[in-house]
Amino acid sequence: MFDLDTCVGFSTSKTAKLIADTFNRRLMCLGITRVQWIALYFLGKDYWINQRELGEKMNIKEATVARLINRMERDGYVVRYRDETDRRVSHIALTERGIEYRERLLPEGQKMSELCGKNISDEDMDTFKTVLKQITRNVMMN
Repeated sequence: MFDLDTCVGFSTSKTAKLIADTFNRRLMCLGITRVQWIALYFLGKDYWINQRELGEKMNIKEATVARLINRMERDGYVVRYRDETDRRVSHIALTERGIEYRERLLPEGQKMSELCGKNISDEDMDTFKTVLKQITRNVMMN
């Protein structure tokens, strides 16, 4: 008989929510949300990307990205540039203030990663990541 308590999907969802909530609480103390932190992370990896690409990387809808970028632009962390060949497309880049903010906050991701991996061997963590990737492939194929 099916048991939700031992279901991999439910267990991973519950754990992912706990991790996201914990990270968000830690970041809120620093004046930023987890979603803004993730945007800063991806925007700093590439010189600039468009809103659609950012949404894909963050796994959020374009309308949500637009609101997020509006807020970050208002706060002076990002600037939008219209694409010269397609005016419907906006590219987003970090401002100097955004770059400095990202650099200051980036270590919070490392701290959270270390918290999640505490008391787990490198071998077990590698196995976990391999299994998680296979679960993702399994689900994506259906």
